[in-house]
Formats: sequence, C-alpha cells, structure tokens
Amino acid sequence: MAYPETMKAIIFTNVPAEYKEGSVTDLHLKSSHPVPKPSEKQVLVKVHAVAITPYELTWPAPTDTPRVVCQDIAGEIVTAPAGSGFETGDRVYGLLEFYGQGGMAEYTVTEPEMLAKIPEGLDYVQAASIPRASLTIWQGLKEPVWKKEGGAVVKEGDNVLILGATGAVGRMAVQMTREWVGKNGKVVAMGGLGGEDLKELGADAVINYREVKDWALEVTKLGILFNLIFDCVGKKTLEAAIPLVQGGGMIGTIASPPPEEYHIEGWDVLEKAGRGFFFIVDGNSGSGKQLTEISGLVKKGAIVPSVSAIIDGLDEKAVQDGWSAALKGGVRGKPGSSVVKIL
Repeated sequence: MAYPETMKAIIFTNVPAEYKEGSVTDLHLKSSHPVPKPSEKQVLVKVHAVAITPYELTWPAPTDTPRVVCQDIAGEIVTAPAGSGFETGDRVYGLLEFYGQGGMAEYTVTEPEMLAKIPEGLDYVQAASIPRASLTIWQGLKEPVWKKEGGAVVKEGDNVLILGATGAVGRMAVQMTREWVGKNGKVVAMGGLGGEDLKELGADAVINYREVKDWALEVTKLGILFNLIFDCVGKKTLEAAIPLVQGGGMIGTIASPPPEEYHIEGWDVLEKAGRGFFFIVDGNSGSGKQLTEISGLVKKGAIVPSVSAIIDGLDEKAVQDGWSAALKGGVRGKPGSSVVKIL
C-alpha cells in the first residue's frame, strides 16, 4: 500500500519539562508533518480514529518534541514486518507508548506487540475508545502491574465498589468486574451525571453522589463487605472511602496525584499492609496480547464502548474545543471518551 511523504497531524508545541498543566491553545495542526518511517520491526498504521486523554497535556517531554498527541488509536495496517501477525489492510487498535509520538495524525508507527485486531462489529471510533480504559482495568485488577507476586485482584464471587463510575475508566471497570465476579459477586457503582445505564452495564446498585447528602453513608447502608474498592476520582473521594475498607478488603486508585502526595489520611497504613495500591496503566510495554484478551470480552458482549463526543477531522479549532470540553468532564450527562474521527 503506497503512502505519502507528509501528512496532517495535531502537535503539542509547548511540551513541559516536568509535570504541569498545559494549554489547549498549544495544540496546532501541521499540514505537512513528515510521515514516520517504520523500522524493520515496526508497523505503519493509517489512523482512522484516536481517543483524547485530557491530562496528556501535563506530561513532560519525550525524546522528540514537539509531540503528536494521543495514544489510543484505531486504524489499518499499511506495512508490517514478516512474522508480526499482521498484514496490509488489517483493522487494528492499541495503546501507543506514552512518551513517544502519538496518533492524532494520518499515519503512525509502532511495534506490533502494541496492537490487536479490532473485533468484528466495532467501527474505528468505537475501537479507539477502548484501549486505555480497558488496559487500565486489566493491568490493575486482572494481571496487576503493581503486584510483585502476581495473581488477579478481582475473583469470582467478590464484591466491588467503583468510585467515579461514570467516567470512561469507571464505566469500563463496571463492565469488566461484572464479568469477573460472576453471579455470586456484587458490583456497586458511585458516580454523577450519566449513570442511568450503569445497571445495564452490570452494576447491582448505583449511587449518584449529586442526589445524596453523604454517598459513603449510602454505601454503608447497602450492608456489603467489599473485597475491593476501585477509585477513579482521588483526593476527597478517596479519603471518604478509606473507612469503607473493612475485613481483608483492598482499595486501589488511579487518580493523580498519588495518595502519598495528597496525604490521604489512613492511606499509609493500608499501603504498608498491602491493602492499598496506586497504579497507572503501563503504556511502554507490549500490551497487544492483553488487548486481544479484552477483544474476547467485546465479542461476547461483556464490554460496550462508551463514546461521549466525536470530533470530525483534524481541525485545529475543533480539536482545541473538544479537548477543552474533555478537560471539563466531557459532554454534560453523556459519559465516555471523546474521539477524533480522522478518516
């Protein structure tokens, strides 16, 4: 498959040297950005859609700057090395390395190990919404990257509380833990606007913190002993959840800053006891195999993609506006990922 020398790409021109807040006004369209050249071990992908990770603009500089943004991609193989498992024309999706060049462009390169084939029935926009959210849950709870001894955190019959269940990762957590705990386990979801379908996604009970005075008290009233509390919010929400950790239960969070930096009361005790953990998805190692397993959950209907907004094309102003909206929580009352449809 032939491809051009240059392409359109959205680049972030003011990449910080350390973690700090970036500005959407530093996102710019470059109409003649060089098409990346794959090495002998890499694949070249024609990108059809990418999902926005709002806080990517806080990430410090990678080796090469300015940076093409977005790591969640869906597209088709242009070239692939022999033995990679991919052929020209294959529909693929995946999570690119965090500190390399991203995928909000017409083409990108990556290692084959970072990709999986898109399940039949998904379009490119839906596929782009899946990698980061699902891999976060997989690497946190199924094959935990933070757990030296290995072994799944969530098992058949467990009871799980999801905090921030109306966000992209939280919604994915509801669906995947529902599959893993089975009929004998319970999944309780706490979130805000847009949680009307959480029971359809697998939650046994849903608590809207906007409609109650004390969400933690409402959780207590359920009388459920939780094996795991999974937090996607952090700070005061995480702090309020600490007393809910009882018996041999565990609590994990993906929210930044890490609990030790925010000085969450009681966190250090749980962490030292091996019952509190903080992690982020590992975007710098081959996750295609895990994503292939996740594709199996998509095929059986256990995972339904959540897309809150679609930005049509590599338009600078539209991307800036869409990114700004994502930073504010996305489309009000419509949870999920914001996806840029490139083709």
